[in-house]
Amino acid sequence: MVKLVIKPIADVLSEDEIRRKTEEYVSEMLRNAQVIGDDLFLVDKPTGKATPSLFSNDCFVKSLIKLRFGTITNMEGIRNLARGRAIHDLYQEWFKIANPRVHVEVESGIETVDTSGRADIIYMREFDGEEVWGLIELKSSWNLDEDRERRYLKQVVSYVLMLGEAGIDIREAYLVTMRDVRSLPINRLKREHQNVLAELKAIENYQGWPMEPPDPLLCVRCELRPICSTYAIYRGNKSLMNINKA
Repeated sequence: MVKLVIKPIADVLSEDEIRRKTEEYVSEMLRNAQVIGDDLFLVDKPTGKATPSLFSNDCFVKSLIKLRFGTITNMEGIRNLARGRAIHDLYQEWFKIANPRVHVEVESGIETVDTSGRADIIYMREFDGEEVWGLIELKSSWNLDEDRERRYLKQVVSYVLMLGEAGIDIREAYLVTMRDVRSLPINRLKREHQNVLAELKAIENYQGWPMEPPDPLLCVRCELRPICSTYAIYRGNKSLMNINKA
């Protein structure tokens, strides 16, 4: 039996090394980014295909923008993306060293008929004479509220189902954050979120744009507000309503 070593991110990575790696990635992202507005950058091309990472977004409209136009964000967003990438790379490197007898694959591309994605860590270890496949999803969050946790779990289930279609039966999965390691009940989550791949396909096939933001409160701090047509329509409708009331 091969024991798995897995720890919270903050237990194995220092803020100093995260900061150094983050600065490297910020510089790299700025070199490759396209300036499209005042403090707005296009940092990568559109996916063209729904991916489980879309579940990380707190707004459906954000997912549509990423799908159709690419990842657009401001300087703060670039720093957050760079920090997340730094944490992923450093933790993946640590995990390989901490588990020398475990077969480890990082950022593994998964392709199915309907979707594609990249899992943070996929591993295979021996347990009671069997090969056991597992999955680890990394999140650079200190605290998870109920909504964010639900979205992350849907992302994990998506990868599990996609890997199942590819012939890899994931039997254990973990959600790892800065301060926590959560062992996930895969079978229960698969029952609760059995339609996640259909949800992704629905985003991909969505026609037009929503006329109103799913949660207008999120718009207040959203970096995409200056270019979001849904927000513009929403604000325009509110202005017309206020004029009519007057």
